[in-house]
Amino acid sequence: MRAIAAQIGHISQGLLTSPRAGRRILEMLREAPEGSLDQIIETVDLPKVLASMRRTGLHHRPQAVDLLLRERVDELSLDSIAQVVSAMHRGRTSRHAQEAIVEVLTRHTGEDFDTLKNFLNSTGDYHDLEHLVFEDLDEDLSDRLLEHIAEEAGDNRGGDIRVLSDIDDTVKCVIHDRRYPRGTIYPGVVSLLTKLDKGAAEEPGRPGDLTFVTARPGGPRGLIEQYTRGKLSYLGLPPHSVMGGSFLNLHTKGAIKDRKLENMDRDRLLFPEARMVFIGDSGQADGDVGAEMHRLDPDHIVGTLLHNVTDLDEAAREAWAQKGVHVFDTYAGAAAHAVRLGLIRVDQAREVAEDVRVGLRVLHLTPEQRERLEHDLAADVAAIDALDEGAESRGSSESGGSNGGS
Repeated sequence: MRAIAAQIGHISQGLLTSPRAGRRILEMLREAPEGSLDQIIETVDLPKVLASMRRTGLHHRPQAVDLLLRERVDELSLDSIAQVVSAMHRGRTSRHAQEAIVEVLTRHTGEDFDTLKNFLNSTGDYHDLEHLVFEDLDEDLSDRLLEHIAEEAGDNRGGDIRVLSDIDDTVKCVIHDRRYPRGTIYPGVVSLLTKLDKGAAEEPGRPGDLTFVTARPGGPRGLIEQYTRGKLSYLGLPPHSVMGGSFLNLHTKGAIKDRKLENMDRDRLLFPEARMVFIGDSGQADGDVGAEMHRLDPDHIVGTLLHNVTDLDEAAREAWAQKGVHVFDTYAGAAAHAVRLGLIRVDQAREVAEDVRVGLRVLHLTPEQRERLEHDLAADVAAIDALDEGAESRGSSESGGSNGGS
C-alpha cells in the first residue's frame, strides 16, 4: 500500500500533470485492494491529490468523488470519510460533490454520526463542519444536512459539553488587561480548556468539542482562521476548530457581538445534542453575547465564564451572574465556577489552580502585578477549597442519614 501511496503522491506533486496522470491516479485508487483505501488515504496528501486531478482533467474529479464517497465508501473508517469530505470541499465545490457529501453524511446515524461530525470539525484547518454547512453547500443541501443533524439529536441532548472560547484577553493578553505583560498566555487557560473538553466524568469524553470563536475576519480561503489555528497549535490544546468573522465585523462592539452570536448560533445548530459553555472576557461584548445566548436557549448554554480584564466590582459581578455570566479573575476562579456548573470535578479544579500558580511563578511581573495576581489566586483557591469542603460535608451528611436509617 505504501508503494501505491508513494506513486499517487509523486504524480500529485505536479511532476506529471497531463490528463493521463489524472487517469492514472484514478486507476490506482480504483484498483487498490479491498481494505487498503484507509491506509492510502492516511498516507497521501489527499487535498493535493484531488487538486492535481482537477488540473489534469475535469472528468477525473467527479469520478474520484463517486469512487470514494459512493462506490467504496463502505470500506472507509469514519476518520477517513471525514478526511475525504474535508478534501472534497476545498476550492469550488461542485454540485456533484456536494450531493455526494450530503448523501454519505446523512447515511450515518447515532453514535457514528456524532463521531463523524466531530472528526469533520477538527480536521486541522478551516475546512471544518461549520465551513461545509454554512459556506460551501447550496442552501437546499445545507438545509437537508441540518435537518438530519436535528433529527439525530432528537431528545438525546445534554450528554456532551461544547466549549466555545474567545481568544484575545481570554487565552492571550492582548488589549485591555494590564495585569500581565502583553502577549502572555494566561496561566491555567490551557489546563482548564483541556479539562472542560474531557468533562467531569472519570472516563474522558469525546475529543473535538473545543471551538475558538472570534470576530477576526476569515479572509480569503480562511487565511486568518488558519493563521489563528497555527498560533494556537503550539499550546498543546485538544483537537479544536476556529470560527472567524468578516472584515465588516471589526468596527464596533455591537458588530462584534452580532458576529459572535451568529457563530455561537451556528454551533448550536451543528451540535444540538450537546450543551455549551462560553469563555470570554469583559473587555468587549462577550458578556452580552453569553447573556443573550443564555436568554434565548437556557437549556442549551450552561453559562458563560467571563475573564475580568476591566476591574469589574462586586455589584457588576452579581448583575452578570443573574444573567448566567460568571466573572473570574484567574483561571483557578474559572475552574471554581466550572465545578459549580457541573462541568469539571474539584480535583480537576485543583490541578488548574496549581497550573496557575506555576505559571505565575515564571512570569516577569512588576511587584504591583504580582501582588494583585497572587491575591486573586489566593481568593480563587479558597473558593475551590470551600467547594471541596461543601462536597465532603454533603457526603458525610448523606452517609450519616443512611446509617441512621438502618
